[in-house]
Amino acid sequence: MGSGNGYGARPMERARLMLDLFLRRDGGYTTVAVAIALLMSVALAFGVAVAEWGMARSGDVQEVADAAAMSGENCVAAFCTVAQVLDACVLSMGLLGVIVYGAGMVVAAVPILQHGAPKVLEAGRKILDTRRRFAKSASEGLERLEKALPALIVANSASTVSANSRGDVKYAGLAVPYPSESKSDFSHLDDELDDKEMEEAAKKLQEASKRKKEAMERANEAKERAWRADNVDDPSCMRGRALSLAGLDDAANPYYSSPASWKFDFARLRAVNYYAARSREEPATSGSADNIQRSSARAVFYRFAYDEISGAVCEEGEKVDIQLPELPHTTDMVRGTDLYTDASWPCTTEEDGTTLHCSLACPGATGPFAGDASLADIDSGVVKRCEECRMDAQAMGNVADASTNINNGFEHYWRIVVEASKDYQKAKEDEQRAEKDMKEAAEKCESAFEKAMRVLSVDRPKLCPPGAYGCIGLATRGATQLPRGLTSRFLKTGNLPGGVAVSGAVLAPDEHTDGHNVLSSVFDGIERPDRTLFSGLLDGIGDLWGSLLVGYGSKYGDVSAAANRFLDGIGGVFGEKVASWLRGKISGVITRAGFEPADMRLRKPVLTNSQHILDKAGVSKTAEVRSFIQTLPEDNAGIVRACKAKLVSILGSMGEVTVAEIPIPGLDGVSIPLTIDLSTIAEMIG
Repeated sequence: MGSGNGYGARPMERARLMLDLFLRRDGGYTTVAVAIALLMSVALAFGVAVAEWGMARSGDVQEVADAAAMSGENCVAAFCTVAQVLDACVLSMGLLGVIVYGAGMVVAAVPILQHGAPKVLEAGRKILDTRRRFAKSASEGLERLEKALPALIVANSASTVSANSRGDVKYAGLAVPYPSESKSDFSHLDDELDDKEMEEAAKKLQEASKRKKEAMERANEAKERAWRADNVDDPSCMRGRALSLAGLDDAANPYYSSPASWKFDFARLRAVNYYAARSREEPATSGSADNIQRSSARAVFYRFAYDEISGAVCEEGEKVDIQLPELPHTTDMVRGTDLYTDASWPCTTEEDGTTLHCSLACPGATGPFAGDASLADIDSGVVKRCEECRMDAQAMGNVADASTNINNGFEHYWRIVVEASKDYQKAKEDEQRAEKDMKEAAEKCESAFEKAMRVLSVDRPKLCPPGAYGCIGLATRGATQLPRGLTSRFLKTGNLPGGVAVSGAVLAPDEHTDGHNVLSSVFDGIERPDRTLFSGLLDGIGDLWGSLLVGYGSKYGDVSAAANRFLDGIGGVFGEKVASWLRGKISGVITRAGFEPADMRLRKPVLTNSQHILDKAGVSKTAEVRSFIQTLPEDNAGIVRACKAKLVSILGSMGEVTVAEIPIPGLDGVSIPLTIDLSTIAEMIG
């Protein structure tokens, strides 16, 4: 029992001794306890710091992979913006040239403006020539840039990865574009737009329009000539002679102040009133045989003129049909009328036989009445001419001879009106034929214009450059020794294992951006402080191109409205049916062209699941990605040097690279260089 008590006391003493090492008798801590606690706290703090440093470095590799994917896709976004700007320039330039051609066609269809058509058509031709050269160079520039895009993506992403290396922490990696090769189709960018058919049709239209203008001028000149003969005393006119010789009042003898308010039928009505009044004053039935003859002949002539002019056709509507009669004033002319053949002259039986007289009041009419005969009967020997009054065809021809051939006779001015009416009739017929030819040419113009618009309305170039599906960023970090400052005193020195990260980025439209601002900047870049925009060109072409260019991504109604505003600016069509018809057809063709507005929102890279990119690219095995990662070098120096060499071989420079020169329509030798700046990448590559 005693032995048991002895054994039990010793452990308790040992425990008390251990506690006495850390606790004082008064309940406080000993110096040893405090020192050990401090040592453990510091060791634990350093251990946590090492763990935190390791975790941070492990997470950084993912951020680097994200940055690589985003920087690679940034190159794709820049390429897409360049491609859309070039396509907008090519399309808008083509539309501009075709619409200017259309305006030239409308101008050609307006006779009084047709002389200006060649200038407008030449402007359209130059614009399309410029567009043709530019489209070819733009297509070549885009293909060259797209060919360099994979190297550009790798160089930019590899530079971004390298830029994240700090101290002993070295990163390597790059972004891989999917698809890796171009699937773009630029064949529609430089579609051949042949303007020869439009030019030929427009020239034919202008030629017909010129003939119509010449016919219109001849018609107007003839009408003015007739109007002056009817209304303007120079030294006299039909109106003046009708007032003096027949005493007609204003109702029967009105005045017309201008050719625009006058018609040929007004002269006809004046002549009808005049001859009706003159016939009422004749004949005289007394005096000498010569007086009776002249009076009788005048009476017959006035009745003849009244009948002829009263029944004359004089239409000046849709169809012009003017058939004013020439009044006979020579013997030969009398023989060609009813004055010669009508049996309207009295005859008597005289000693020499049946004799024709001007009137039974003739002193030579002494025998019994023998009926009526014609002047033609004298020439045929059926009757004899009276030697007293000497009435025959020559006497009838003398009635209007003097008044027709001197400028104080009514018939003189009537002859001017008749001759002018024939010229007017011929000119109007020529005008109608020319208008028919214009309509045929205008139909060909519409067809040629529509064909040109169909060439422009094909699908826009299909953009599918390397990286269109997305870019997969890859980043690696080799094993890294833990910071000696954290481990040398309290922890065992160790290494952070290597790390690998994969990321994916694709392009998404930025709803807060408007790519039209880019196009506006392109157009604004044309302006110079020392000259007016598009100086020397036809008014309105510059504004039209600006509307078409900046409206590339708008609904097509806006472009159609811009085209109509330009057509409005060339002036009215002045009632010309062909011009109005053609303008309506051209406007309709533009409206029906059906151009799809381009999505001009700027693209920005956003992170996505890399598997989505692989699935779209048809790379379903992630083992392929892991295998690729294992082949990456420990640093990017070799990769970026190879990329730099590749870019220089394709683009010729690592500074500013001109993709295309955007020519300014109508300003020879003036263009806007569209450039990309690779100097930032070059600096990062070193």
